[in-house]
Amino acid sequence: MKTPSPALLIALLSSTSVLAQTTALSFEDLSRGITLGPTSAALVDEATASNVNPAGLANVGGAELIYLHERSVARNQVGDGFYLADTFFHALSLGVSTEWMRSTTLADVRKTTWSLAMGGSAFSFGLGLNLYNSWEERTLSGLASLSLGVQSRPLRWLALGASLQNVDEPTRGVVRLPRRFDFGVGFRPFKERLTLAVDYLVRTDAGFGNGAVQGTVKAEIISGLTVGVGVSQGLGPRDDLRVQLGLTLDTEHFGAQYTFGYSPGGADHVFGVRLSQASYGSAVALEGKVALFDLDDLLAQTGGALSLLGGTTADPYLEVTELLDRAARDPMLRGVILKISNLPGTGLGKADELRHAILRLRAANKKVLAVLLNGGDTEYFVASAADRVYAVPQALLLINGFEAQMTFLGDTMEKLGVKWDVARVGAYKNAPDQLTRSAASPEQRETVNAYLDTDVRTVEAAITAARHIPVERLHEAQALGLVPGRKALALGLIDGILDTEALEKAVGEQIPGSHFDATYAPPGYDQRWGSRRRIALIPVVGDIAGGKSREAPFGLARIAGAETVVLALKRAEEDPSVAAIVLRVDSGGGDGLASDLMYRAVLSAKKKKPVIASMGDVAASGGYYAAMGADAVFASPTTITGSIGVFVVKPGVEQLAERLGVHQESVKRGPLAGILDLYHPWTPEEQKAAQAWVDAFYDDFITEVASSRHLAKSRVDALARGRVWSGADAKDRGLVDQLGGLHDALEEARRRAKLNASEEVEITVFGEPHGLLAALGGEPGAAAVAKALGIVPAAGLPENLAALVREAGFPSLALAEPGLKAMMPFTLGVR
Repeated sequence: MKTPSPALLIALLSSTSVLAQTTALSFEDLSRGITLGPTSAALVDEATASNVNPAGLANVGGAELIYLHERSVARNQVGDGFYLADTFFHALSLGVSTEWMRSTTLADVRKTTWSLAMGGSAFSFGLGLNLYNSWEERTLSGLASLSLGVQSRPLRWLALGASLQNVDEPTRGVVRLPRRFDFGVGFRPFKERLTLAVDYLVRTDAGFGNGAVQGTVKAEIISGLTVGVGVSQGLGPRDDLRVQLGLTLDTEHFGAQYTFGYSPGGADHVFGVRLSQASYGSAVALEGKVALFDLDDLLAQTGGALSLLGGTTADPYLEVTELLDRAARDPMLRGVILKISNLPGTGLGKADELRHAILRLRAANKKVLAVLLNGGDTEYFVASAADRVYAVPQALLLINGFEAQMTFLGDTMEKLGVKWDVARVGAYKNAPDQLTRSAASPEQRETVNAYLDTDVRTVEAAITAARHIPVERLHEAQALGLVPGRKALALGLIDGILDTEALEKAVGEQIPGSHFDATYAPPGYDQRWGSRRRIALIPVVGDIAGGKSREAPFGLARIAGAETVVLALKRAEEDPSVAAIVLRVDSGGGDGLASDLMYRAVLSAKKKKPVIASMGDVAASGGYYAAMGADAVFASPTTITGSIGVFVVKPGVEQLAERLGVHQESVKRGPLAGILDLYHPWTPEEQKAAQAWVDAFYDDFITEVASSRHLAKSRVDALARGRVWSGADAKDRGLVDQLGGLHDALEEARRRAKLNASEEVEITVFGEPHGLLAALGGEPGAAAVAKALGIVPAAGLPENLAALVREAGFPSLALAEPGLKAMMPFTLGVR
């Protein structure tokens, strides 16, 4: 057994030489671990960061595993180390490493480090706990030390870092680990291609004037090939010059490195490999990649258990559009296969936006192949934007035209003995008709027919232009109802019927020289320093209500909470890094007061920054109310919008209750104390009071529309009274500024914020929680936190069952809640 004497251990662990990376080549220190390549306290940002500055873990791009092997003549040592790190909740990084240091003259030592870092590029703080163990020198076993670090990258060209190793200067027997400081500053004079750093390193037992100056240069010769140089000179009278040379070769998810170091004591060699979840710049040009995106899977939503706790998932549609746009910017991607079946949660408005995202992929020279497993007109509408459209054998193609369904429960309510009291303005504001009528009113039929006409014109024009076929071919398919694959091929609606082998052949023919990447993800590792200017994306998705955004039980509905939206607008308004705001509205409205609060917050925010509204499938009534105050309002041609108006609806269950033997007596103080009583129907006085309330709110509503849209109030009144418009018709009538999707709204936000076209801008969703406690408080994203913890949320109601519930006449629980509503006049789903 190689057991050194106590005198040797004291000499080993209390030398006055300075420790770091380049300077470490002639000195042995347990707390230093294995030598890293040329780096700095301001630069380090990989899983090995704990050896230099634990705060650097905050900038790890995702799950990462690194292995290092060191053979040092200067230290007479062989070492191996494994380093694992990952980032959680966008602001918390955890790391663990184990290093084995073996020597022919000294005791073998194992060092295990647990690290934690919080923050991001702008500022991060790190903490590391080092545990030591040696079977050959029991004095070392149980020794522990603490390390701290901070790191800041405030500008694209500047980084700062500082670390303190052995904070508590632990002592065990004759072994003592002295404090070590590292102060570093990094520069990037030519963006990310060249990085320079200067560090001052010192040990407290040597005195602050006897440290060492260390210089680091890292140059990216070509993408994925980096050369590093480290030079250190001690300030003491006998300190020598020490040099490191490093070479790193990266591919997307794998990297290899070699570092050679020299000091008067001899040479040092370090070999390493890296596996990472994030995509690095690659030295191996793996061009010709083809990715598969399962749109149905990507658009699927979950609810279930988390919805009972008031949580909600992020809007999957926003994530899908971001994924497609990031893929369009990937220079290594040659093609995309889109698997399409039912596109859950996607109406014609969002379908039109998905088509334009596909067209942007094609404009970026990506070949797009769409494969239909099943699908109706909406799914085919999306698929038709691809270069080639295929169907699998026996695909169910319901390319049979459009249908709008309206469900009425008036007769049901009469049989139950439930009387619904209603106060509203305008014959078109007929949301309560679902509960009071047995058939559609003439005004409702007029509105639905006008909307369907717009849908037909928009979809037919897009499909026939994309497929280069006359509209009669499309009508022939619609007359069949269920279109067999071979008939769809004969009509020119698709380009082929493919099984798995035939799909591979089609990819080879359409994208020659390509290869399928089953694990493709757009580049995600960002080595840029500093904070980009941002565009805040604030979602208003689902029924509008008070409180925080959340999901209704079992995932039946999403709730856009006024508290969450107003707070997000305020935060974006006050955040100096936010250059503009995009309000993304996909809501048929809800609570009138909550809608007004959102509208007022938009007016406040646009006094300081441009605010652009983007409408999805629907932005009607309260949804339109929230959006109308923006500097510019965008809608797709098929967006359901308008429905300017309000109503109050209240059940009177007295007759039903009496049948069941339930009797209620009321003792009131005030003639209208029971105006929202759910038991008794309205008296004539209560009906009159409720109507006056609705009239006053409606007058305020159209007054604000006239002010925001710069229209005469009489003109707004003529367009309002609950009338629903398509996006195209709303544009013609001045209710909408531009036809376009979310991408167009973001571009308009850039333009109004006067951002250069070349400036990289970060799109940040506001209204999401910024930590575990915020998520548990009911803000959006509780499901994301649970997912990060490895908890898979239970799904909500199956889509078919949820659709059955909606078609049975219960689209939203908010409709039955007492109070003033600014909601869609009916549930309009086009298929």
